[in-house]
Amino acid sequence: MGRVTERRKVIRIRDGAISTRPDTLVTEEPLEIRLNGKPLAITMRTPGDDFALATGFLVSEGVLAHQ
Repeated sequence: MGRVTERRKVIRIRDGAISTRPDTLVTEEPLEIRLNGKPLAITMRTPGDDFALATGFLVSEGVLAHQ
């Protein structure tokens, strides 16, 4: 599983004053869903439960039947 968050420097502009500070951001990565070895879709997701995401996608698209 990839990292769910990462630290990045952000720039803040308030009343014309610019400052920087570290912030924690959610990581987002592409996930390619393949069917019979062929690309079907690419979706962006927070790394983690990829199997459940792919299964839900396939059910919602009617590729798999919900039982």
